[in-house]
Order: sequence, then C-alpha cells, then structure tokens
Amino acid sequence: MKRLCFLSPDLEHTRQVVGDLKKSGIPEKHIYIVARHGIDLEDLPDAGPEADDFLPAYERGLAFGGVAGLIAGLTALAFPPAGVVIGGGAVLLISLFGAGVGGFLSGLAGAAFSSSRLTEFEDAIEAGRILVMADVPAAEVEHYESLIRSADPDVEVMGIEPHAPVIP
Repeated sequence: MKRLCFLSPDLEHTRQVVGDLKKSGIPEKHIYIVARHGIDLEDLPDAGPEADDFLPAYERGLAFGGVAGLIAGLTALAFPPAGVVIGGGAVLLISLFGAGVGGFLSGLAGAAFSSSRLTEFEDAIEAGRILVMADVPAAEVEHYESLIRSADPDVEVMGIEPHAPVIP
C-alpha cells in the first residue's frame, strides 16, 4: 500500500474525490480526512489514527520499555537480590512488563499531541484547505492520481509511505 496525500481546496471537492475513491474500490477505512476546527465533516471519514501521535509513540514505548525491562532483568540475573534465584523466565517477564508499561505510557502521552507526520500540512489546513489521505495499492498509484486530478487538475498529489514499525 502507498499513501497518497493531497490538499483539497474545499469541502465539495473533498466529497467528490472521496466518492470517486470509494466507487473505484478503496474502502472507507483507508481514507482519512483532516480539516481545521469548525469545518463540518459529518459524512466524510475522519482522520482516525492519523489525527494524533498515539501509534508512533506506542511503538517507540514498546521498544524502549522492552529494552529497559531486558536490561533490568539481566541486571537482576547478574546481581540477584539476597536469597532470590532469578532465571531466564523472570528476565522474559520483566522485559514483557517493561514493554507493556512503556507502550501504554508512551501511547497515552502521544495521544495528547497532533500527528507529527502532518506538520508540513498544518499551515494549509489552518488556511481552510482539507487534507485527504488514501491508502491505495502500490501497483495502481498512477490510476488513483489521475482519478484525484480528474476533479481538480491543479491539485498536487504527494505520496507518503507509511513508516516502518519499530518492532517488525
């Protein structure tokens, strides 16, 4: 999948392009709309997970929490507390606990901030334009770009690849 992003000039153009994308086979769950506060998007898909930094922060928290838990578990294995025998299972449990806590807390913190991947579009969104993102099959990118341009030939379609997860 490849993410196509473009700034729509107005709400009517956005509705037309979203309708065209749905008719051509892109499910609504793969279409995201971001607009400034006050623009009514009642019949359009919302930004969903693209609106905030929850998922990227959660992924980073999983990685860092897991590493911190692994270090803590290995330290406890090398320097056991008095009278306690720690084995490999305890190291694994401490690592998993660290990953869980790190992911949860980082995700909560990330949900409080708007998406860092959308910073390049902030000025245009505040000016009243509407950001439309659609995940389309990589083999059919040209087809969907021409579909988007059929509604407005002057629109600039920008592709943003979804970022690779921290933990595959």
